[in-house]
Amino acid sequence: MRRIFCLACFAMLLAVTCLGADEFHTGEYLPATQVELGKKPEAFAGRKVRVTDTYQFCGSDFCVDLHKKNINVRDYYCFAVGPLCVVRMYIKKDHPDAAQFGTLRKGDRLTVYGTFDHLGSNYRFIMVDRLVVEKPSP
Repeated sequence: MRRIFCLACFAMLLAVTCLGADEFHTGEYLPATQVELGKKPEAFAGRKVRVTDTYQFCGSDFCVDLHKKNINVRDYYCFAVGPLCVVRMYIKKDHPDAAQFGTLRKGDRLTVYGTFDHLGSNYRFIMVDRLVVEKPSP
């Protein structure tokens, strides 16, 4: 009986540990500004970064299909943050955080967590893993 109890406890601990493995860890993301990413894209390429700035707009007219990265703009929202858009942000339309675009207003403060990359010397982008909206106080 004692053995069964121990095995049940072990199984429960294992299940709890596995469930916690899907948690999002913000500490893995290096804080960066768009200016830093624009000045040294090679240094940040492929790295997880965190950018905090104000929301500007969402639209696909200023973003392009990235064939080397298998990104089709029909499947993604493309948005800009900050007064000077140096880095474009891509988030999949079926991403859980993408639903927030219906309520975002220009000037809302965002923290974008994602993987930075660039193509050539002038196209920089972040593939969004997480989007956190900090609404301004009324």
